Amino acid sequence: MSTERFFLKEHIDSCHLNASPILAEQAIYCLELVSELADNGLSFQFKGGNSLLMLLKEPKRFSIDVDIATDKSREEIELVLDDIINKNKRFYRWERRQHKTKPWIPLSSYYLFYQSLYQTTQDCSVMLDVQMRRSPYRTEFKPVVCGNIYQSIIKAEVPLPSSIIGDKLLTLGPSTLGIPLGKGKEAQRLKHVYDVSRLLYTFPKLSEIKESFKACIDQENSIQQKEILERDIIADTLNFCWSVVFSNDKPDQEICGPVLAENARGIEPFSAHLFESGYSWKNLQIDMARVALCISAAGEKDVSDEQFISALEGKEISGDLPENVLALNREARKYWETVSRWSDISFLQR
Repeated sequence: MSTERFFLKEHIDSCHLNASPILAEQAIYCLELVSELADNGLSFQFKGGNSLLMLLKEPKRFSIDVDIATDKSREEIELVLDDIINKNKRFYRWERRQHKTKPWIPLSSYYLFYQSLYQTTQDCSVMLDVQMRRSPYRTEFKPVVCGNIYQSIIKAEVPLPSSIIGDKLLTLGPSTLGIPLGKGKEAQRLKHVYDVSRLLYTFPKLSEIKESFKACIDQENSIQQKEILERDIIADTLNFCWSVVFSNDKPDQEICGPVLAENARGIEPFSAHLFESGYSWKNLQIDMARVALCISAAGEKDVSDEQFISALEGKEISGDLPENVLALNREARKYWETVSRWSDISFLQR
């Protein structure tokens, strides 16, 4: 739980940066929810995009929901939600969100409603998504703090950067375990790309990323009742990242393939969540290349922790790529050159 000043209009107006104050307010209430869940005794892991507000020294984007993983029952979770409503008064009611597809997936979702300072004529809420089993993460306990935006003395359990990277790598390949095409979730997929790239600037150990990646594949296959192989996830994700390499600028969605079209369509709504303006197609190419570097290394047993850090720093020996690949984006091209040296990428469409 936090002090009143973080919920004042003057504070929110001062910290929304390039994003809208509505998003900033929603993110503050998300962090308040995490704090209140922990303070009311629920044992959980705080994961997803909003956890980066706590993980990174300089967070870069707002997220508008709360993702947690817990072994507690729905009944125990809902008792905690009742306590939050009755005791703390930041939220005035909660309701279950019904899932329309895949009812066998162990997931519960809830809306928690609050009084907005900006949207006074409608109900405003944050969504709580609960994975009903803990994730195979390395974790630590940290105060629920995001710079000057929100601060609480309550501690919550969060994954190490290496662990959440391993999990987020599963979200991208649209034909395997990632977000499928045609679902209207183009921006959401790009958020995961951006998050992985930002987390890689913490220079995590590749060995820990591999550990998380493999464990999360096993868990996600179990949850989704699938048997997708690691090599297929890697190939699918590399194809997704490769889709942007031949376009120097954002392409016309009408004349390109479905993966590239979704990436072009998603960049504008995604960038509206960023703290800073000016996120460009070139920036996306770099982030995609860093993701490709990471998932390629995760699948190669001969790449060491030291080699991986060297590659992230741009020091690895380059491989060979066609001249028309990222011809005007040297930084992104260098990452892909390293990918081509570590892995056989001849299957990628030229």
